[in-house]
Amino acid sequence: MFLLLETIRLDHGEPSLLHLHQERVNRSLKELFGITEVLNLKDCILPPDEFKKGIVKCRIWYGKCVEQIDYSMYKMKRVQSLQMVESDTITYNYKFADRRQLENLYALRGDCDDVLIIKNGLVTDTTYANVAFYDGSCWITPEEPLLEGVRRRFYLERGMISTARITAGDLKFFSELRLMNAMISLEESPSIPVQSILPVSSK
Repeated sequence: MFLLLETIRLDHGEPSLLHLHQERVNRSLKELFGITEVLNLKDCILPPDEFKKGIVKCRIWYGKCVEQIDYSMYKMKRVQSLQMVESDTITYNYKFADRRQLENLYALRGDCDDVLIIKNGLVTDTTYANVAFYDGSCWITPEEPLLEGVRRRFYLERGMISTARITAGDLKFFSELRLMNAMISLEESPSIPVQSILPVSSK
């Protein structure tokens, strides 16, 4: 049975973007298991008192039902450089708990902090976040990410970012990259200069 993972940001005990997390869970359950009964995330999120202050990461593992829930104080990873890596076979269109494909690519980062994954010639994601590039006037996110994240969708629905097919060669048209996921907003993300994104290593 597939085991899925939903990571939800809590700000002082209140879940962020919960409606988008709920939609993703509903869609995953229907498409993977044929389940149309709603697994109500709001009923699952009951943080202990020590996790009702600050920014907390709530992780919910589930399949046909909830398997496990845990809470931890959140500290943003330090990411200042990225190594581009290629994989035309990686698939992560559902938020699976099994991240071995991503971990195998992460191991190729060299001296960089993470990898930027190129699939079929197009820029997609890092191992844990969607990305957006700044061209001097607006933010553009890859048209075909590995995983359509909730924050990416939030920004797209509000017209705060737009999509485009981005190749490795297109990076010269941008000045910086920022990360976005359930835990990180564009405003909070570190700014990564495109010069700090290293090209795919020659074999």
